[in-house]
This record gives sequence, structure tokens and C-alpha cells, in this order.
Amino acid sequence: MKSLSNERGSSLIELMATVAIIAVVGLVLYSLLSFTIILGAKNAAINTAHQQARAAMVRMQQDLHSAVSMPYLVDANGNAVTGTGATAAGISFQAWSSGPHALASDAAAGQNQINIKVTSGQPTPIAGQRVIMPSHQIEDDIAAVSGSSGNLTLTLAHNLPVAIAGTSTYSIVCFITERCSYTAVNGVLDRKWSTASNSPSVMGHNITTTAPFSTPTAASGSLYSRFVAAINLSTADSNYSNRGFKSANIYLNGQVPTKARLTTYQ
Repeated sequence: MKSLSNERGSSLIELMATVAIIAVVGLVLYSLLSFTIILGAKNAAINTAHQQARAAMVRMQQDLHSAVSMPYLVDANGNAVTGTGATAAGISFQAWSSGPHALASDAAAGQNQINIKVTSGQPTPIAGQRVIMPSHQIEDDIAAVSGSSGNLTLTLAHNLPVAIAGTSTYSIVCFITERCSYTAVNGVLDRKWSTASNSPSVMGHNITTTAPFSTPTAASGSLYSRFVAAINLSTADSNYSNRGFKSANIYLNGQVPTKARLTTYQ
């Protein structure tokens, strides 16, 4: 009687070769997967820090371009920084808040209150803001506010240097502005307003430039007429991720073009 089969099983060498091939293929696939995950983590660390810096740069340029005063350099405590070619930790300026509002009545020189009619649909001025009257060269901080929108009393920080007369005959208007500033301190970029209703907001972290703001000047040292501010912002995350990566340094540079100004004083 003939044998049912003369087939033999795989030898140990063949089995080991098969296992080795499967292990190599698995190792290659694992390496590709690990490389993809690591590259993704690295790019995420870079993009997060860079996205904050770019967003902060765009916001600063928009605010400075829309400023109604000439921006000036300040230190970390808000004190003015002067000098040709100076750089500073911060920059301060005035932003338009509301107006024009018509004066409701005349005001004598030496008094510190004026009455205005708030334009319909516009916000009511609050203490800490500034009132600007270009026709009389009056610019002062608002110390207190009382009354209704139809006859709002603004108490100023100083007495009026000149009389305001003729409100019953023609319209005398004023504008309301608010001081705003950007400051880079201890690696954090803050945006601050002069009024308590607008709390400071953090625009970016991991700022490596200690003095990112400057005022462009011409070769003679005078202010450059085309630009009101220059920003040189660098950022890099100093902390490593769980996979041992940190963001690369990014350097952003921008100059803010000048625009028509409403104010004379800071």
C-alpha cells in the first residue's frame, strides 16, 4: 500500500528566515510610524509658538496703524524712553474710542468740567479715558463721569486753559480716546488699556526679545516721516515637549506706516 503523503514540514532554518523577514518589515513600519509621530510633535511645538507670535505681530501692527496719537517708547514700568536709536520693552499710544460728541453748553476758563451730548449708538465715556477738542487744543484725562447721555458731565484732571463759548450758535465737538500699550516683560507680551474696564491681555508667550520696539529714524537722526514704529519680535519655547523637542526660534520684523493723527499730546 502506498504512503498517503511524502510532504515534509518547514525546516527550522526556513521558519527562522520567515520570522526574520516579518520582524524586519515590522521594524521598518514601526520606524516610519515613530518618525511620523515625532515629526508631527516637533512641528506642533514649532507651529504653536510661531502662530502666537504672528497673531501678536498682526494685532500690534493694526493697533499702531489705527492710533490717533504718535506712539512713544516706554520701559517695563510705563516710563517714557528717549534717545536716538533707542529700543524699548514697550510702546504706548492713544486709540480712538468714540465721537464726535457735541458740547452741550459753554465752559469758562479755569473750571474742570464740560458737558457733552453722547452721539446716539456710541459708547458712553468713562473715567480713565481722554477727551480731545482739536478746535481749542484741549486734551485731558477724564477723572469722573456723571449725568445722562443727553447732558453728560465730564470732570477733567486739570482746569480748562481757555474758555469754550458759542455752543448755542454752532457745534463744538470733542472726541474720546484711550491709552493703549504693548509691553514685553519676562518673556510675556501684554496688551494694556488705561481704563479698569479693559483688563490686560496676554498676546504671546516665550518672547526672547527684551526690547522689541523702536522708532524709525532717518539718516540725520530725525523721525522717519513714513513710519511711526518698528517691531522686531523673536520667540522660542524654552521648554522641551514630552518627546524631547522644542520650537525653533522665529524672528518677525515689521514697520508700521504713519497715519493721520487726532492728538497733539501723549
